[in-house]
This record gives sequence, structure tokens and C-alpha cells, in this order.
Amino acid sequence: MNHLPLLTLIAENDGNGDPAGNVAGDPFIWIMLGLLVLFMVFTFRRGKKMRDQQQQAHAQATVGAEVVTAGGIVGTVVHRDEERQRLTLEFSSGNRADFLLGAVQQILEPAASEQTEDPTDDDPSRPRD
Repeated sequence: MNHLPLLTLIAENDGNGDPAGNVAGDPFIWIMLGLLVLFMVFTFRRGKKMRDQQQQAHAQATVGAEVVTAGGIVGTVVHRDEERQRLTLEFSSGNRADFLLGAVQQILEPAASEQTEDPTDDDPSRPRD
């Protein structure tokens, strides 16, 4: 008695008792391969979209912006250290804490524009916008 594994017998048999000689013509395999390719493409696109959103959030996390961290902590950016890739956040209680820039998940309120001019500034050497 031949003790071949069941999967080997199924793979060698096309259902009619004849060995499957042309596996490439099986539509089930083509459908499965097509679904695999679609899954991979959509996974790649979703990952790219999430990376782009993350990079945008990191770029907008400037002093004065209200941000949400990965842990769900909401705070206002009071200091940004590019060299160490860290932010100092101030909370509604007045407490401050340092976070890695990568912890920023979302910008709730962008920083106020720094283009406001001081009307009492009469320094002619300062370039004007």
C-alpha cells in the first residue's frame, strides 16, 4: 500500500482520475494569484498614504501647534529640537513633557502664522515680507 500524503494525491489528480498535467490552465490558480496581487497593491498604497500623512503631521508640528501624540495625549508645542528630534508639549494643566517627533500622530490646530508685524518695530535693517 502506497502511503502518499493526501495533498500530494489531490495535487496529482484533477478530479477525473487523470494526473493534472497543465496546472497553468486552472482558473482557480489565476483567480487566487490575481487576488494576491490586488491585496499587495492595496496594502502598499495604504502604507504610502499613512507615511505621507505622518510626514505632514511631523512637518506641521511647529511651536504653537496643538497636537495629539500616539498615546492620545493632547498638548501645545512650546519647543522643537530638530537635532534630537524632540518636542516639548505643554498641557492644559501647565505641565510640560518631552516627546519624540515620531510620536506626533495628528495636528488638531496648526500654529498661528508668524507673519504678524509689530507696528512699533522701526528697525529699517530688518527685511520686510
